[in-house]
Amino acid sequence: MNICYDFDSGSIAVISTTDIDNIQVALRPDNNCTTRQWFHFRCQTKAGLPHTIRIVNAGDSSFANAWQRYQVMASYDRENWFRLPTTYNSGELVIRHTPIEDSISYAYFTPYDYARQQMLVQASPQSDICQLTSLITTADGHSLDMLTIGKAAPHKQAIWLIARQHPGETMAQWFAEGLIHQLLTPSDEVSSLLEKAVFYIVPNMNPDGGVRGNHRTNSHGLNLNRQWDKPSKTRCPEVYSVQQMMQQTGVDLLLDIHGEEEIPYCFIMPANGGELLAAQAERFKRDFVSHNPDMQTEIDYDSYKKKYKRCCGVSCKDKQSMATQYVTGNFDCLAMVLEMPFIDNQNRPNASTGWSASRSVQLGADVIKPIATFIG
Repeated sequence: MNICYDFDSGSIAVISTTDIDNIQVALRPDNNCTTRQWFHFRCQTKAGLPHTIRIVNAGDSSFANAWQRYQVMASYDRENWFRLPTTYNSGELVIRHTPIEDSISYAYFTPYDYARQQMLVQASPQSDICQLTSLITTADGHSLDMLTIGKAAPHKQAIWLIARQHPGETMAQWFAEGLIHQLLTPSDEVSSLLEKAVFYIVPNMNPDGGVRGNHRTNSHGLNLNRQWDKPSKTRCPEVYSVQQMMQQTGVDLLLDIHGEEEIPYCFIMPANGGELLAAQAERFKRDFVSHNPDMQTEIDYDSYKKKYKRCCGVSCKDKQSMATQYVTGNFDCLAMVLEMPFIDNQNRPNASTGWSASRSVQLGADVIKPIATFIG
């Protein structure tokens, strides 16, 4: 059998493939960084035979607690993904599976490749309410794309959404796709919304990291969501260019979309901004819950840490360099991180798919409802 990983978002280190009962691979670190979590590879093998694949260094990953309830994702066509029984023992992530076809892909979560992004952003401006802007060409030669949906006007609010600062958190880009499709589908709801607001959407903040198969960093080894206090124009042009555009458009609401490795819930965390913004965040969250059953308000970083006695979230120092804190501090508006799980939504488990791309898309489509209430 043969393992391939030299493709968009591919990442794994091959140790041994001579025995299909003991295939050994290892997580590969992000380039210029020690972070390791994301994997995506394809096996060319023989259908009908039981395989055992061991990710031997899973215990040394950046988020080792994330493997406790994790089930690997697999696909025969890289379009339809499903979960496989997976165990985590003694620092190894073990996948036991009998493929029904000779070629099968495995990944940490459903990938979202750069080719799909280009199809999305190039098709979107066919609508007369949408404009595509390439903010920069990245170090690896990729376009940092922004979609403007709606026509800017002095009376309209500027709604910003950025996704996938951490490239391995691909559910964030599926979420963005859901929102984009919803905004570009004609309806009275959308028309009313766009009379009051214009959307600035960066569906993939980190295209270099995504193509390279990184989990948290860009091509220079930087975690983008720790660079917002003073981003380098050369080493962190992604954040720098978005900040420049925000200064031109203004910001009245920011949603920063992410994936959470360990916590099995969808949740929202606002930046620190005083009582008024905290109250706005609570109203936004409650309204979102009423429109999508996967959203909830009981569990977030703070409550999870308290309930399970585990360290999660970010330090106070880190918060000052995050996108949400930058926006709240500079534009005096509501800015929130939205997290989706890598494993499953414990409130609404699905044994076949766990948390999935399709559920991420639906969550993105439904977010226009609490946004509309917020604007109103």
